[in-house]
Amino acid sequence: MICPKCGNEQEQSDQCQACGIYIEKYRKAQQEKNDRARDVTRKRNESSGSAKKIIGIIFLGAIALYIFSGGDEPPENTPVTDAQSISNGLEAGESVSLRLAESHPPKNAIEKARNATVFIQTEWGTLGSGFIVDKSCRVITNRHVVEFDIEKRIGKLMASRQYQREIAHGQQEIFVEISRLRIKYREALALYGRGYKTDEIKSEIEVLLAKLENLPSSINEEIKDDIAQEAEKYSHSNLKVSLVDGTEYSVSQVVLSDKYDLATFNLAATDCPFISSTKPELLAQGERLYTIGNPSGLTYTVTSGVFSGFRTENEKSFLQTDAPINPGNSGGPLINKRGKVIGINTMVLKKAQNIGFAIPVTSIDDAF
Repeated sequence: MICPKCGNEQEQSDQCQACGIYIEKYRKAQQEKNDRARDVTRKRNESSGSAKKIIGIIFLGAIALYIFSGGDEPPENTPVTDAQSISNGLEAGESVSLRLAESHPPKNAIEKARNATVFIQTEWGTLGSGFIVDKSCRVITNRHVVEFDIEKRIGKLMASRQYQREIAHGQQEIFVEISRLRIKYREALALYGRGYKTDEIKSEIEVLLAKLENLPSSINEEIKDDIAQEAEKYSHSNLKVSLVDGTEYSVSQVVLSDKYDLATFNLAATDCPFISSTKPELLAQGERLYTIGNPSGLTYTVTSGVFSGFRTENEKSFLQTDAPINPGNSGGPLINKRGKVIGINTMVLKKAQNIGFAIPVTSIDDAF
């Protein structure tokens, strides 16, 4: 089986052993994404044709008015009509808010926040989420989503089956060679007795025994060198950021916070929908909260839970919730029932079920 995302070849399995996605779910999500993109393109083309007809009618009407009025120029403060506003907006840049309102009209506050949530993919295979915080299309996400993590990458490779197979294969090759030399040593000892020939073979065996002992550390060093080269390559890579209608943006400039697990960047777009914030300190334990994200590549999944309380770790405050925060949710918004963001989904407690943490939204101003 070949993974449709990273191309990894493996035996039959529901989950890719390299990038971790659930293969069938990923395929379905990609198909739904492609279908949505085609629908949006079709609607956009239809809308564009209608807009051009309207503008043409207005233009002809303006010419007629000019002729029959004797050619007087309109006063400088003439109000701009709705059609003129549409025309100017198309020239200045398409309104993302209007486009998403047409393709994905929100039925409640949660879906309104969904339209301002983004899906993030990196060139090294990381999936994550983010959300737009103002009309100028500024996005907030986690630093660990958009930054190539060398130590995490090394740890993941060393815990992989591929690493274990490489160790076992290398050990087997050395064992075979040592066995061959031991047979050769006994034959030389029987024919010539102890001397330079047996000493030479014995030295070869000792070298192989040392190589066998150092094999894991030598492979580890090779992995570290490869990852360092990979990190250098990805230091100049772009992010692929998409909206709920499938529109994609390439992002190359990202600002990382030194104080928090936060990062920010801007989309090359105009008039974006955004999620307004509310004060986390107003939260009461037991209040219903929602997460919006892309767990395992399942884009724009909504989960819910309650606010469990405030927690402090390394002198930093976190919001604890039992709303599921799965891989791919990192960087997405934690919102209340009114669709106001109170936190940035960040991590889960390992070896525990549904214990997640979010950075308070008030930390954004302190981070950048």
